[in-house]
Amino acid sequence: MKTMMFKVLTMLLLTAVFMAGCGTTTSDTSDKSGGNADSPSQAGDMKTILTQKPTGERIVLATNNASDGRDTWLKAKIEEAGFHAEIVPLGGGDITSRVISEASNPTLNVVWGPSDSMFESMVQADALEKWTPEWADKVAGVAEDNGYSWTYEIQPKLLVANPEVYTSDTVPTSYQDLWEKEMYHGKYAVPVDFGGTTNRAIIGGILGQYLDANGELGVSAEGWNAIKQYFAYGYKTPQGENDFQNMASGEVPITFTYASGLKGKMETFNVTPIIIYSATGEPSNANQIGVLKNSNQAKLEESIRLANWLGSAEVIGEYASQYGSMVVNKDATDQMIPLMQEVTKNFKAQQLDWDYVNSMMDEWVAKIQLEYM
Repeated sequence: MKTMMFKVLTMLLLTAVFMAGCGTTTSDTSDKSGGNADSPSQAGDMKTILTQKPTGERIVLATNNASDGRDTWLKAKIEEAGFHAEIVPLGGGDITSRVISEASNPTLNVVWGPSDSMFESMVQADALEKWTPEWADKVAGVAEDNGYSWTYEIQPKLLVANPEVYTSDTVPTSYQDLWEKEMYHGKYAVPVDFGGTTNRAIIGGILGQYLDANGELGVSAEGWNAIKQYFAYGYKTPQGENDFQNMASGEVPITFTYASGLKGKMETFNVTPIIIYSATGEPSNANQIGVLKNSNQAKLEESIRLANWLGSAEVIGEYASQYGSMVVNKDATDQMIPLMQEVTKNFKAQQLDWDYVNSMMDEWVAKIQLEYM
């Protein structure tokens, strides 16, 4: 019995030594997040991947571009192109939180729509795959290149006013006018939730003007007083009401919106509002497309093809003409509707330390919800 045990132990030991000498290791091949030696970014075969036709591999696409019928349009275009994708509609902030929380075991494959700062958070969480689209040179210089997420549109957040209540001479000239001038009290809508990019940008655009390293959460007392008054004198649109409809009817004649939402809202509520270009500039961000890491190579490569297709001039140009997006692909900008051409010429991006602003946003939102809502 002892002789048999000795032989078994000897065989196990020799096997271990042999395996170590050959450099062989075991690995988990389950469909989880994480880079690997065969990942496209490391293997350098991106061109080969992008030139292959869609395989029909099931892909989950999370996007905050699903309202106003855009999900229906997108689903039809995806199927027409030969992809098989499930569309998950979520706000930009909600997408970011989900991607980060699932970094080690993702349920999503492609993300389309969140802002550049949100994508940076996903990069920091090591959730994204490096990739380079065929149209990378067409969007160069729009936002800082990180190699993981690529810009397809610029998204300024615009104040708009009812043209039957105000004229270009009587609209507010800045966000500060809203709470500092009594004539606007109760006449403007304020954010009521903070899961999406737009509402968070509005808050950042205000508080970012009052940064103070010695202040509470990096904001001066003056800044917190400003945001307090902003909410105190604003109208919190209750569930069941629509802020743009209230603006169109004149009931609450000033509201805000993301630029690419203007066309659909104007058509829905039959109004052409006055677009207010603030003296301090408009909170703005670059919206991007990214691919999540995945150890399933077939799924990863199909995800890259889908993201590349989605940002192509043909697709994103049609999207711009259909829904009023302010796209940046140089081969697609001529397809923007006249309204977005006008906004592109007139808006001024608000110059703030957006990296810091976005890093503090969760804490600022928590304080606002606790104290001012």
